[in-house]
Amino acid sequence: MVAGHQAGRHPARVGLIGLGLMGAALAERLLGAGFALLGYDVQRGKADALNIEEADSVAEIGRRCDRVVIAVFDDAQVEEVVAELILAERDLSVLCVTTCTPGRIASLATHIRLVEAPISGTSAQVRSGEGVGFIAGETKAIDRMSDLLNAICPRRIVVGKPGDAAKAKLAVNLVLQLNRAALAEGLAFAERMGLPASMSLQVMRKSAAYSAVMDSKGEKMVRGDYAPQSRLAQTLKDAWLILEEAERQHLVLPLMRTNVALLSAAIAIAGAEADPAAIIEALRAP
Repeated sequence: MVAGHQAGRHPARVGLIGLGLMGAALAERLLGAGFALLGYDVQRGKADALNIEEADSVAEIGRRCDRVVIAVFDDAQVEEVVAELILAERDLSVLCVTTCTPGRIASLATHIRLVEAPISGTSAQVRSGEGVGFIAGETKAIDRMSDLLNAICPRRIVVGKPGDAAKAKLAVNLVLQLNRAALAEGLAFAERMGLPASMSLQVMRKSAAYSAVMDSKGEKMVRGDYAPQSRLAQTLKDAWLILEEAERQHLVLPLMRTNVALLSAAIAIAGAEADPAAIIEALRAP
């Protein structure tokens, strides 16, 4: 039973905007917790694939749902969605899981009741309840979303006011992306020296070099399995957000700049829709 609801009762319909990899994982979590969903995505038909009711527009979500989860690609899309929801002129509560620029998401929170909740983890990790949410917003707004948060990310940390969750997520993403790039470079180096990648991964897992990314991406790198749990395009978008925020803070991030170059090369080789594990292909290339 989801906290805040009596056994045998279903919570009110929740709007879900954005039905990509992350949105689909969120839909599964929410459906499993007993929520009725009204979904919208610019690519029609995704709601049918998830077995949820499909809305014709963001405006319909705003008219029919008191609470809305946003899981779109970037700042610009979040701003567009929030602008349309505001036009509904209803007392809406919004939960945004998109990784945004700190200043832009903080600004949006001055116009609508918004809880910031970017999640650290792949869609597979979110689907299994292993994603970690970074939560920011007014206490009352967070409380109003507590049952949704229990369903979406049972593991979460409240970090402060709107914008703070984006800052935390960007810092975490910096370390995560560099760990992934380091693993790819180490495996490519071992392969070039003639060591089997599968054996090298096992050695690394048992060594002082271990990081959790070896569990989530190591086998995909070894097998060349780039079926997306997240996408290179999204990873590169977040990397640019990190660099842009670092520039605002007058900080140089040389390792992240190298990572951006590798991600761009990997997209040229494997395509923007490939899993970020494909970064290894930029290092395997002659």
